[in-house]
Amino acid sequence: MSANETSVGTRFLLYPQSPNTPGYDKPELVWVSDPQGSILPGPANDRMYVVNPTIHKEPYEYPYLPPYSGPKAPPTEPSPDGHWDHIAPDDPAFLGVHVFGCVARILDVWEGYLGNRVNWHFSDTYERLEIVPMIDWANAQSGYGLLEFGYRTMPDGARDLYALNFDVIAHEIGHSILFSEIGLPRPGLAYGPDFRAYHEGVSDLCSLFGMLHFDTAMDRLLRRGSGNLMALNELNRVAELADERQIRIAGNARKMSEVGEEVHDKSRPFTGAMFDVLVQTYHDLAVDRGLVDLPPGSIPDARDINSDVSHTYAAAFEADYELKHFQLKGALADARDQVAFGLAHSWRRLDSEALTYVDAAFAVCEALQEQGQGNIAETVVECMAWRDIMTPYDMHMVGRGLSRTPAWF
Repeated sequence: MSANETSVGTRFLLYPQSPNTPGYDKPELVWVSDPQGSILPGPANDRMYVVNPTIHKEPYEYPYLPPYSGPKAPPTEPSPDGHWDHIAPDDPAFLGVHVFGCVARILDVWEGYLGNRVNWHFSDTYERLEIVPMIDWANAQSGYGLLEFGYRTMPDGARDLYALNFDVIAHEIGHSILFSEIGLPRPGLAYGPDFRAYHEGVSDLCSLFGMLHFDTAMDRLLRRGSGNLMALNELNRVAELADERQIRIAGNARKMSEVGEEVHDKSRPFTGAMFDVLVQTYHDLAVDRGLVDLPPGSIPDARDINSDVSHTYAAAFEADYELKHFQLKGALADARDQVAFGLAHSWRRLDSEALTYVDAAFAVCEALQEQGQGNIAETVVECMAWRDIMTPYDMHMVGRGLSRTPAWF
């Protein structure tokens, strides 16, 4: 095997969404960065391994943690040439292979934005992450050295396996990435006031940006809206667009004044604001590149899908859409990367012991300004202000290129 062959990476078959979601019933062929032949039977590598228990296993709960020591199935073998796309979705071994491939994929995505390897926050205790792809449990969890999945029972009684759902997998590993990058409080100290809600919301964003690295998902999202993502901000009113769970969660219109302290509810304003930033950046790039003819406007102005502004946006994108699909796809990819880069580089500016939404928003702005993306930083403030997270004064500060000293500094 030559160096050129091994440098390409390793093939997996991955679902961008649950295969029970219309339009996503077939997995997509993807490459992960692990050199061909480097992933050992299991699958396993130097940072994670799959375990398939052959008896009933309870979910891990402290003090019962990995490694699993009970009966287990033999490790799954790669193909003779070191790839994993030979294992069909109807093979029981596919579950573990699919989770492993999804984790490798999401690590590739976010390590690319971060510019550094993610070192597990549990590395002082465990060298590798243990992945259990299937237990009899109606949930999924990431924890200290572990990642395990159950299933959701659907109305017809069938099981929607979380091990086949990229969204769930990416969300759970998103928690691990955040713990690794932002850290844990020192012994005896508490999390910052918005830390848990931020964790939930940004883990959803880790999943959303990860999904946008699948051609299947990008093409489907763009074609179904004729390139206009504005309608996705009111998904509860656009039933035909409600398949993608990540988009459905991120495309919300909740403000801080409308949510409570429950972490998932409280996560929505920040997640929604960052989704608005993504959509606004994509629309700005489309205008700048001459792909759509739009007047000055903003995402908050066009959030009401029945408004004249919203209709103007829709008409501009629909015009000659088939001729500009791939150019719009390029604009969405660029917007995805620019916004995700700012989010990833904001993490090193945060402290788990005093994290607030305002400081998190400023950290994104500062990361974007550092990369010469001041216009996107101003969009962040606009969208965060609409959500009652930032203020007009904050917009003035960012517009002048000034940083706000975070509360914990």
